[in-house]
Amino acid sequence: MPSEPRTVLFRADASPALGIGHAMRCLTLAGELAGRGWSCRLACAAGTRAAARALENWPGEVIELPPGRETDPAALLEMPAPHWLVVDHYGLDAAYERALAAWAGRILVIDDLADRPHECDLLLDQTVGRQASDYDGRVGSATLALAGPRFALLRPGFTGADPGRELGRILVSLGGTDPADATGLALDALAKAGLGLPVDVVLGGAAPHLDSVKDRAARLVPPARVLTDVADMAGVMAACGLAVGAAGTSALERARMALPTVTVVIADNQRQVAAGLERAGAARLVALDADAIAEALADLARDDEARRRMARKACALCDGNGAARLADLMAVELRPATLADGEDLLAWRNDPLTRENSLETGQVARDGHFAWLAGVLADPQRLILVGERGEGKVGMVRFDTMGEREWRVSISVAPEARGRGLGRVLLAFAVGRIERLRGPGAMVAEIRESNAASQSIFTACGFRQSDAADGVLYFRRPPP
Repeated sequence: MPSEPRTVLFRADASPALGIGHAMRCLTLAGELAGRGWSCRLACAAGTRAAARALENWPGEVIELPPGRETDPAALLEMPAPHWLVVDHYGLDAAYERALAAWAGRILVIDDLADRPHECDLLLDQTVGRQASDYDGRVGSATLALAGPRFALLRPGFTGADPGRELGRILVSLGGTDPADATGLALDALAKAGLGLPVDVVLGGAAPHLDSVKDRAARLVPPARVLTDVADMAGVMAACGLAVGAAGTSALERARMALPTVTVVIADNQRQVAAGLERAGAARLVALDADAIAEALADLARDDEARRRMARKACALCDGNGAARLADLMAVELRPATLADGEDLLAWRNDPLTRENSLETGQVARDGHFAWLAGVLADPQRLILVGERGEGKVGMVRFDTMGEREWRVSISVAPEARGRGLGRVLLAFAVGRIERLRGPGAMVAEIRESNAASQSIFTACGFRQSDAADGVLYFRRPPP
């Protein structure tokens, strides 16, 4: 019989005041997971579907939470427990997540503020320039923080565009709801700039100032098109050569589409994003002022090389595969090793690159390996966890007891699974697993000085170098 689908419950809201970015990020990830056979549900506040009409395409059940219980974790506990809980909400933090940790299999938090504590297995902050260390002291040492745009959740279709394309049309995209009517201000700026170019204005159908925007757009020369609830946003961006945009969720979509942008901040949570884009040379940041926007648009419209340089730098920020990468990590499961894993463990151990990076570089004989494995499996002081994704094994993590609540840790990633970030998630999930089984404790790892990949994996999981001797680095992770 076919196995039951893996389940994920998303917790996100949208509203005219909040915007639709949280919901759109979750919709992107849900679409990727649903395409892999996952069952995806969304728990949201009343009014979310009206604000974010794209949620009509949610690939599963949408559950409106009772008024007054939007931040009550007990409202979720009444639902079937998911394999993963995904929380994308500025109003929720570690207290909410902690109350759900024993109920959900694992927790992913999506954030871009780095301003409050979280208790989760994975944390994603796709802000340009964000570092995992920005969350030091805000997440536990067992949390794997994925920082920067490599894991950016871009909607399907954002596969890139020609950074050398002609100016053509101008895009105005300042949020799905735009409660402050920054879109109207941008249209005033375009009128001041007098560029005489066709303009596309994108807004959500529930935007409170939509009628006013349409009136302003009609007065531009030539009149601007106002597009609502656009299904093919990538196509709209590809047809434009310059944009006025907010530093919200769509900023990285414009970057991927090599679209030079005059960026403005329309909410406090966008300041870090906007600053990162400008530092990367991927946008020009200006004040939310019609004269400032008009001047920047005029400068870029007449400087073809500046636009192309900005477009190339923007396109290099992310490749549009972040949702697939994140789904790959979420699919990893751990289980105790058995003798049936012996052949794979032996093949990984005798792989040339593994041997080169091992403390003992000799080839391991088959008979000796299986005798060693049988002994490890029978020893309650040792544990091997095998990582699987789908139908295939991706690696293993081994714990050897050194003393009371102290373990030596080693990791091996299957050769065919290397280069995908799986080593970090294997180690992070394994550390969380052993701490749940045996309580918190100290962990040490011995890594060759030349093995930069393992050093990066252990550092990402909260280990820090404590000593070095004879070409071996000693990494230590204190008890949480």
